[in-house]
Amino acid sequence: MSAKPQPYLIKVKNSDGGDPRFFDTLKGRWVVSPSTDEVATFEAALQKARLQHLARHFRNDHLQLILLPTEDCNFRCIYCYEDFQLGRMRPEVQQGIRRLVRKRAPGLKALEIGWFGGEPLTAYDVVLDLTRYFVRTAKEHDVLLLQHMTTNGYLLTPDRFEELHGLGLRNYQVTLDGSEEEHDRKRIGKGGFRTFGVIWNNLEFMKDSRFDYVVTIRVNIDRENLTHMPAFIERLASTFGSDRRFRLHLHKVGRWGGANDASLETIDDEQALLRLYRLARDAGVQLDLDMKPGGKVCYAALPYSFVVRADGRINKCTVALEEAENQVGRILADGSLLLNSERLRPWILDGSLADPVCQTCAIRPLCEGNACPWVRIRDGKRPCPPLRGQVQAYLELQASVAGV
Repeated sequence: MSAKPQPYLIKVKNSDGGDPRFFDTLKGRWVVSPSTDEVATFEAALQKARLQHLARHFRNDHLQLILLPTEDCNFRCIYCYEDFQLGRMRPEVQQGIRRLVRKRAPGLKALEIGWFGGEPLTAYDVVLDLTRYFVRTAKEHDVLLLQHMTTNGYLLTPDRFEELHGLGLRNYQVTLDGSEEEHDRKRIGKGGFRTFGVIWNNLEFMKDSRFDYVVTIRVNIDRENLTHMPAFIERLASTFGSDRRFRLHLHKVGRWGGANDASLETIDDEQALLRLYRLARDAGVQLDLDMKPGGKVCYAALPYSFVVRADGRINKCTVALEEAENQVGRILADGSLLLNSERLRPWILDGSLADPVCQTCAIRPLCEGNACPWVRIRDGKRPCPPLRGQVQAYLELQASVAGV
């Protein structure tokens, strides 16, 4: 092994006082000893990371479409940044999506569909119609179909869950912002109705089923619900802690461009999230940490990923929807994508391939300098993931969860 340590090997202290462990971010796994042959030299590690990035990043056998079947919503969350001006996806846009998938399917290994909104389940018929088409087309061309839905969970009724599961939709993100009181104060139904109870009941039905799926329960953290989180985590653990299909993801509330940004009680304390993750781990809740190579790369940085809006505009990011830099083209009814190469380029090229500081950063294989391309485009700053300053703590947490 070179005297100069390879840049992607992270030394992690053993909380039990034993020998330290080493995590190889290039391979996304623990290394027994840094002197083993499997650890690359410094120069070899740099080259391997570059090739790993190129192979995963620039490919034409994957297509990822994040679809907004409607941009309206049945909620009015206090931190939401959307304006709800667009309703259901236009028929010609739906036709364009079908024809795009039909054109691309013969050359694809994988088609990834992400349902977003607004609230996608308020346009359930659009979701069903397009999903059925994707299933048929993927089967016809032997394409791996991967589906995900970001939903508030209110309309994810037992009947709909079973119907969508039958169509292969097995991955959901549902948000619960802490206790019933805290959640209902922030995630308010359109017109003022309470939302927590219905969502919780829907999740309990999913738990009682024998289906194979994954639900990531996202909790948006701010100063107001932070102190209530331990009790909520206990409730999560008592209901879902024994079920590996349910995972917890914590996310700090941000000022994402909504009307209430000035009044949001945001926090900038990664330690607070770590404390909650440790509490959840100790209570038996599954955690969504995703420390594998590429796990912190934003979808918007991928050349094969596009957000298709209800009116046919193509965005790269699901935030800042109306910013000019984020509108990179349009889908036509014949399935053609008219893309603006000047607007598209900064999203897909200005990561670690162009940033020399990123190239030797220990967590480069996790985020590839693209944890949030919008930060680089908007602010001209390097978009490091929030865990960068606490990577050893997160690795210790992952090790304890994995039993390493």
